[in-house]
Amino acid sequence: MIAVFLYNILLIVLYALTMALSIHFFLRRKQPLFLFLTIYLLFFIFDNAIIYMTEFINSFASSYNETFMSIPVAKTIIYVANAYCSLLIINHLLKRKTSFYQYGLVVVLTLWMSMVPLLQNSATKVWLYYLPNQLFLIYLGVYGWIHLKKAVDFSTARYFYTKWISLCSILFGLLILLEDSYVIYWVDQYTILNVKINNRNICEDIFSMLVCFLLLHFFFKTEVQEEQQPIEEQEDLQFQLFCQHYHFTQREQEICQLLLEHKSNQQIADEIFLSLGTVKTHIHNINQVIEAYEAFNKSGKLQAEVSSAV
Repeated sequence: MIAVFLYNILLIVLYALTMALSIHFFLRRKQPLFLFLTIYLLFFIFDNAIIYMTEFINSFASSYNETFMSIPVAKTIIYVANAYCSLLIINHLLKRKTSFYQYGLVVVLTLWMSMVPLLQNSATKVWLYYLPNQLFLIYLGVYGWIHLKKAVDFSTARYFYTKWISLCSILFGLLILLEDSYVIYWVDQYTILNVKINNRNICEDIFSMLVCFLLLHFFFKTEVQEEQQPIEEQEDLQFQLFCQHYHFTQREQEICQLLLEHKSNQQIADEIFLSLGTVKTHIHNINQVIEAYEAFNKSGKLQAEVSSAV
């Protein structure tokens, strides 16, 4: 039980950390994608909190399972919200608008999950309740993969994350369906006198963890890139001020920049299409200008010291 307790705590911490970073990015960038991700992760937390309580509080588990077999409001809201958010997320990644057909799929999913509980209690009833959610996840994966192959203007990062989310959706949609089929028909009990339901799906947990790891990878990588950008901008500004101070020509600025990159005279000549002799002449002029300014500054300082001494 201790292992299960720690597992639940770590899972909720992972969801909460990822959601906090998603909120941070949404507040800073004001992009709807991060709002969709935040809501998506919030329902991950709700779902895992309910499952956690069914595993540790027997009275709650009995009450929840009985309610689930008749009116599974909480589970339906969680699944529909996640389906809708995942649809918006994948379309945002693909740079596509959500179609009326896709909205219709979410409506059909909602109606299906609302009508199936009216059937007589049985394993098949529960299996049919969960079935469209896994099919919808597989659909999103296939949909994302097909349209990703048609994309021509995606950045490397967008292509990477869309590809892995699509592949994970296809793979884990199938695995979750297989695990549900086994647990529902071979482990759970749905008799009138005894309703015993295993509410946790391990494959579903693994899928949610992979989603969080992908998001954390994106958040931390983006944060590092944004921290490095001001440093690079500051270095560019310092270089421009340096060139202005010594009144370098445009060609001398180009050569000076390449010198700072530790390139040889021949490499500089090849890169800016000048002869080696011309490059050496420019470098000589740059050195003379810098030496002249340094000599002038030293002379000025010396005169100031002599004047102050007198």
